[in-house]
Order: sequence, then structure tokens, then C-alpha cells
Amino acid sequence: MSSGRNTRIQRALTVALVGNISSAIIKMVFGLLANSIAMFADAVHSMFDSVSSVIGIYGNKISAKPPDIEHPYGHSKFEQIATLGITVMLFVACFNIMHEAVERAIAIVIPSITLYSFASILVSLSISLLISIYERRVGRSTSSMILSADSSHSLTDVLASLVVIAGFFGTNMGFSYADSFAATLVCLLITYVGCSLFKRAASILVDRGITLATLMKVKTTVDELSEEVECHNVRGRVVGNKIYIDMHITVKGDLSVEQSHRITEVIEKKLKRVIKGAEEVIIHVEPSRKPREKEAR
Repeated sequence: MSSGRNTRIQRALTVALVGNISSAIIKMVFGLLANSIAMFADAVHSMFDSVSSVIGIYGNKISAKPPDIEHPYGHSKFEQIATLGITVMLFVACFNIMHEAVERAIAIVIPSITLYSFASILVSLSISLLISIYERRVGRSTSSMILSADSSHSLTDVLASLVVIAGFFGTNMGFSYADSFAATLVCLLITYVGCSLFKRAASILVDRGITLATLMKVKTTVDELSEEVECHNVRGRVVGNKIYIDMHITVKGDLSVEQSHRITEVIEKKLKRVIKGAEEVIIHVEPSRKPREKEAR
């Protein structure tokens, strides 16, 4: 199942890579011909989308490796490290583009927009939109954070292209700063998405806990199995797309080790069925207090 998941992710990232390279080339060529900093910024955005796809492919390949002595919990976090690498590169690109946009605005550089400029940006927009839809669909079905990240990048590429088109209209209407303003808006869009992705990836790298809803679902599932079994000290953490859960349960004190072990096996199998992504469940068994112990306390 894990092998099939990684194959689907690799395929989606490869398709995205081809599409992003095509889109970047189209916008780069026609952006330079039109002398448009906004279109050039959009081309750089697409170029970094291509780089993110390459990093994604490499990160996914590493994260698919089975656990070993040095990484007993697997390599899932390499996917988040790759995501952080993508966001850092996006921030660097934004800074350079905004610096160029300000200089062009001061020098009042006006691009020469033609029908080919409009046509090329529309073609690129369509490519980015299709990539985003495809990656988001595969990302949801595989619970892949890096595909979700790449899909968001492609979606901002669509929004960026819409801003560039608006800038083209502004330039044709005589607004000399329209192109530089559009380039700045594109950078702000990229920065917003980059911050969101950085926050999500960082939260997993620092062992973010499972949600309260998942926590309550774990407790309810265990408590419903038997009136004689109660769970407490339930904890969980997210590692990549996997969830690791540990808890304490109380059982009747006169149960044998074998009987207690069978109870933990039932709980483990049940939780792995109802909790999406549950990879490992560790259960500490405690004997329940005797009635007179409760009275004494």
C-alpha cells in the first residue's frame, strides 16, 4: 500500500514538473519580449514551482525508505524538510523580484504588451490550474503534505497570472506603474502561501500533537470496546502522514498477562481501522483498583 502511495505521488510530481517547466518557459520568453517585470516575476514563480517539484520528488523518494537503525520511526519528516526548502527559495525569489519592481517603477519602465502576451499568459494559467487540481486530488487521496504544498504553489501561479493580466490591462489603459504594482502583488501572494507552508511543515517537525477531535475519538473507541477497560494518558504525535499513539489502560487486576495482551491487540487493530494514518499504537496496561482500595483513598 505504501509503495502504491509513493508511486502515485512520484507520478503526480513528475507531471507537475513537466507542466511547470513548460509554463515557466512560455512566460519567461514572452515576458522578456514584452519587457514585463510582472510576467517575468510570474515566470520565476513557475520556475521555482519546477524546482519545488524536483525537491518534492527527491524528498518523497527518501521519505519512502523503510525504518532503519538510525531512523527507527522512518524517514517521513524528510518530506517536511523538503517543503521548508521550497518555501525558503520562494522567499529569496520574492525579495529579488520586489527589488526589481521598485527600481522599474522609479525609472518608469513601461512594457510593450501585445496580443501574444495575453495569449501566452492564458495558456500558462490553464496549465497551472490543471496541475493544481490534479495534485490536490492525488494529495488528498494519499495524505501527502508535499503534494498539497505543490498544489498550493500551482494555485498561486494561477492567481499570479490573473494579477499579471490585470496589470496588462492597466498598462494598456495608461497606468505606468501597473506592471510594477502587479509584480509586487504576485510576490505578496507567493509570500503568503510560503508562510502558510512553512508553518505547517514546522509544526510537524517539532512533533505536533494529534487534534483534540482525534484524541477524543481514540478515547471513545477504547471505552466502547468494554465496560471493564478504561483508557487515560492518551497522547499522539504526527510524523509525516503517519500518527503514533500511546496510552494507558486499566483492566481487571486478576487477568493474566496473556489475557491483557489480547485486549491490547484488539484495541490496536480497532484504532488502526478507525484512525486514518495510525501507524503504531503503544499501550501500557495497569490493573484496576480494588473496591476497598478506593474506599481507603
